[in-house]
Amino acid sequence: QHGETKVVHGPHGCGRKLLRLFGGYTLQVRNPDSWEGWTWGAKHVWGMQPMGQQVPQTNLLWDISKNAELLLFWGCDQETTTWGWQGQLPSRLSYWWSELGIKQIYIAPDCNYANAVHADKWIPVLPNTDAALYLAIAYWWFKNGTYDKEYLETHAYGVDKFEDYVMGREDGVPKTPEWAAPITGVPARTIKALAEEWASKRTTVVIGNGGPAIRGPYSHEPARLQVLCLAMQGLGKPGCNQSKMIEWGLTNSLLQMSQPAPAALLSMWPVYTGGSVRDTNHPSFLPETLVPKAILEGKCDWYGCEQEMAPRENQFVHYKYPADGCSQIHLIWTDSPSWITSWNDGNAFTRAMRHESIEFVFAQHPWIENDCLFADVILPVNTKLEEDDINTDLFGGQMNLLFPEPKCIEPLGESYSDYEIVCMIAERLGLLEEYTDGLSIPERIKMGYEKCGAAHLVSWEQLNEKGYYVIPVADDWEKMPAGLSEFYEDPENHPLTTPTGRIEFYATGLAEHFPDDQERKPVPQWISKGESHQEGLDCERAKKYPLLVISNHPRWGVHAQHDDVTWLREIETCKIKGPDGYQYQPVWMHPVDAAARGIEHGDVVSVFNERGTVLGGAYITERVMPGAISMDHGAKYDPIALGEIDRGGVINTIVPGNITSKKACGMVVSGFLAEVEKTDLEALRKKYPEAFARECHVTAGPCLAGIVENSTGKKGA
Repeated sequence: QHGETKVVHGPHGCGRKLLRLFGGYTLQVRNPDSWEGWTWGAKHVWGMQPMGQQVPQTNLLWDISKNAELLLFWGCDQETTTWGWQGQLPSRLSYWWSELGIKQIYIAPDCNYANAVHADKWIPVLPNTDAALYLAIAYWWFKNGTYDKEYLETHAYGVDKFEDYVMGREDGVPKTPEWAAPITGVPARTIKALAEEWASKRTTVVIGNGGPAIRGPYSHEPARLQVLCLAMQGLGKPGCNQSKMIEWGLTNSLLQMSQPAPAALLSMWPVYTGGSVRDTNHPSFLPETLVPKAILEGKCDWYGCEQEMAPRENQFVHYKYPADGCSQIHLIWTDSPSWITSWNDGNAFTRAMRHESIEFVFAQHPWIENDCLFADVILPVNTKLEEDDINTDLFGGQMNLLFPEPKCIEPLGESYSDYEIVCMIAERLGLLEEYTDGLSIPERIKMGYEKCGAAHLVSWEQLNEKGYYVIPVADDWEKMPAGLSEFYEDPENHPLTTPTGRIEFYATGLAEHFPDDQERKPVPQWISKGESHQEGLDCERAKKYPLLVISNHPRWGVHAQHDDVTWLREIETCKIKGPDGYQYQPVWMHPVDAAARGIEHGDVVSVFNERGTVLGGAYITERVMPGAISMDHGAKYDPIALGEIDRGGVINTIVPGNITSKKACGMVVSGFLAEVEKTDLEALRKKYPEAFARECHVTAGPCLAGIVENSTGKKGA
């Protein structure tokens, strides 16, 4: 899943243009994996194109610092996702807000790294039960009148229908704190105290992208309910917004930037050679979440997901595979081979890659990530350090920069950039001129400067002589409205992008297009189980698999990258060394749950359900609540039994295969059921001697020897 902010050599689909030039292809479309719940849920409440999270974010860091009294960090760990482009600024801000006296409450099943450092209070909540917690908070406000009724009369639509559900008038079940307590694991008194504190203080909810809270079964429900709770307290007034701690410059829009706005907004899209999210020129496509199903069953259908930032209206468009007049998939070309580790039901994907309909798999990559193990041919890609490029920094928060990136060293071995590899293939097909538009790499780099939006500020010669150019802050940045203040002050002239222009407690779009959808009703609900998922603790499956799994982004890696970095593996929360010397992915367990299973710290354990088994190292800690276990995604795939048992710790191999809900094709990678037991390593070794005989580096983990053949046909890297 590499990228390293490459531009002219950008991966993630740089072969698309070439494939179009000689006949077309089926595109694997990225689902909105970083913002699933917001896309499939919150967009129907408040619009907020492109991702369903609050826009504008303009000047929110300043607004929080001046006006907020309480910050609710909901499923947020800004100390772990520092690699999400914004650097260390969120960490520094969190320390500063504490110095300013702004209270920070962290709500998550685990005491994550930001929680451990910054929290004034941690409220543990069982995975994927946040919807019940929001409903109980709303109940307390309705009951006691501690919400902004006048605001809702002018800024919201359908509040009466939501109130009927919350108060139990619709289904006979009032969503009281006492009702929510056994579901969420949060005591009723704590729910009441949280509701009262939220209502009595100027409160901002802070997210990264929402974490596991918006990537579980029916994740559109907690996402919608967070917005409704914000609305009940006057969303948009000073100190009362939804603030993000990640990806401030992702969409090249001032509306996404929480920090003081720059004088010029730079963009490298004109010369980015990877697959653009704006590219919808693909008559045949598949959402990433449905690739195994499509290959294994030969067909599938779904709604929406033309691309990961598609507008709300696209969710009502029906698609199918194969598309009319198009073929099934027979060849796979990947430059982002991290499916097993990063998406849903990785074991199903391993079966799909070996399906008889797939005749050839071609991968290009620097590090042979997990999916490369199924490739017929792997071409080596060089790193950013071996390529000439040009770039901007709109994400870091500290400065907005434009800078050329000359390579540090010559490319190692026979490696080329992703773009160069496609160019060489294009040349052999006689399509090089059409693919490159006749531009060399140096010409494309200079074009990046010319079209980025800063050519009027600094000359090409000055830029190369100095090596960078700092974009100054806009003179009028303080005058830019903070967050949703304009909507708060004048909703008629600054409407939202919902059909009514208001915050929709009753989603009119869902009511019109999917009136009979029981898994995503117009009014958000608490859904423990349904047609798509049986992953709640009140399900029959919970008798066999009684623990709820949290799967976070890795603290010591980036998706599937860095799992083999030796000095990171020395950290106890990165790997647990088993009695066999193998370094296992940590499985956080509460002492109560561990004791009930006879598990001690450092034991090798099996995390399993009917979808498969993953081995890990027991990390016994009170930093995770009883009833939940935590196992980060991102480990290196090391199968003992292919598609059944993984020694490396790839938790995504046993996550659900079904999409978010019946008509929302997001991924489900957290908040699912599993059981944990101590592993009998000797029994496994006897049953699978070949797997245990594979070479494994003492500090770097699984090796390629015995798995990958080199160009001579001999095994070994």
